[in-house]
Amino acid sequence: MIRFELLSPGRRLPGDYWTPTVAESARVEIEIGPGDGRFLIESARRDPATVWVGFEVRIGLVRKVAGRADLPPNVRIHHVDAGWVVQHLIADESIDAFHVYFPDPWWKKRHQKRKLFTPAFAGSVARCLRRQGSMYLVTDVEPLFVEAAELLQAAGLSASTWTRDPSSPAQSSYERKYRRQGRRLFETRFVKP
Repeated sequence: MIRFELLSPGRRLPGDYWTPTVAESARVEIEIGPGDGRFLIESARRDPATVWVGFEVRIGLVRKVAGRADLPPNVRIHHVDAGWVVQHLIADESIDAFHVYFPDPWWKKRHQKRKLFTPAFAGSVARCLRRQGSMYLVTDVEPLFVEAAELLQAAGLSASTWTRDPSSPAQSSYERKYRRQGRRLFETRFVKP
């Protein structure tokens, strides 16, 4: 496992950093904030030719996911600040998709600095995505969705209609819970032309 703290901004990982670890893999998808890892693990099972990477800030959840006996070999989970890693370490046009499901809206003013969606982050996502790569976003917080959509589109990504199959087992615990509750979800795919 790479120790991200030893790297510095501007010294990016090689474009093929993730793929040599899984035989015959050419695709890399990153979930930011995988929580208990349900989406990440189920997606890896369904698509073993893709490397599925999780960036999680809560060390307890990283340990829980990494310690699972049934962890597929094409899953990587790292305890990192995803925003910083995406902005400073990931190579240009090296990622096929980003997945951000139910990011924390950080309502309090003093917590605004922790928000994931900033102009710098959106620009970095666009830079890191391969052509026709996607950023999948699902949230139940409309103001967060509107702000994220504006930032991603300003970075050059195009919004595309997308809705996940509500019966898919590849859903986070939040998503399953909110779908059961009947909450309105904002789901969009942003594509790099």
